[in-house]
Amino acid sequence: MRIFVYAHMNPPSSTTDLLVALAEPTRLRILNCLAAAPLFVSDLQTILAVPQPTVSRHLKVLKEANLVRDTPIAQFVLYRLRRESGVRGRLLTATLEALGQEEQMRTERHQASDRSRANPRVRLASPVESS
Repeated sequence: MRIFVYAHMNPPSSTTDLLVALAEPTRLRILNCLAAAPLFVSDLQTILAVPQPTVSRHLKVLKEANLVRDTPIAQFVLYRLRRESGVRGRLLTATLEALGQEEQMRTERHQASDRSRANPRVRLASPVESS
């Protein structure tokens, strides 16, 4: 039996990979914002008040851990939370629910939602996501 892995396929990540990705405060803040709405790097940069390279570096880690997915829209990239079922999905859901109990996280989540609604690029032919 042969198993082929194509270049565009991400290897399945483990629960340990998920926990490592969640262990960094900026990544938690990014996931918290993405739980509210799909966002661009510039949106996250503004909400979190961190430099663009920092946001991009953390998004790369989250993407490698299969926690976010990206969708190119013109010259921009829209990031959204990747929802899963099973243990990983339950762990992410529990983490996001816990974050929602903190005032700063609730504020950032509201800012993310407001920023997404105000962004006309999101309304441009954003493809439907399938996890």
